[in-house]
Amino acid sequence: MEQKFKVNQMLTAKNTGFVEKIYAVSKDGQPFDLLEVSLLLHYQVLTMEQLRALIVEHAIDCELHETGHTCRVSLKTTADAEKFIAHIAPLYNQILL
Repeated sequence: MEQKFKVNQMLTAKNTGFVEKIYAVSKDGQPFDLLEVSLLLHYQVLTMEQLRALIVEHAIDCELHETGHTCRVSLKTTADAEKFIAHIAPLYNQILL
């Protein structure tokens, strides 16, 4: 499947080493953060239970931060970020133009 986005940059927290943001750009040039998974939940691409199951299935070490209608992921290592990009990020293809 062709990716409808390109990963530009990963930002890690200085004090924890967690990957806090993975910046990507859609084909039409719109920037977004792959770790802001609220869009996937909002457009019903997956549920929170399905997200948790994918995280466990692919052994992605992370923390989920839910605040109201917002849900973000913090990844423990860049290796976890690579797994996230390979297995969960392609779900964005379903909502990107």
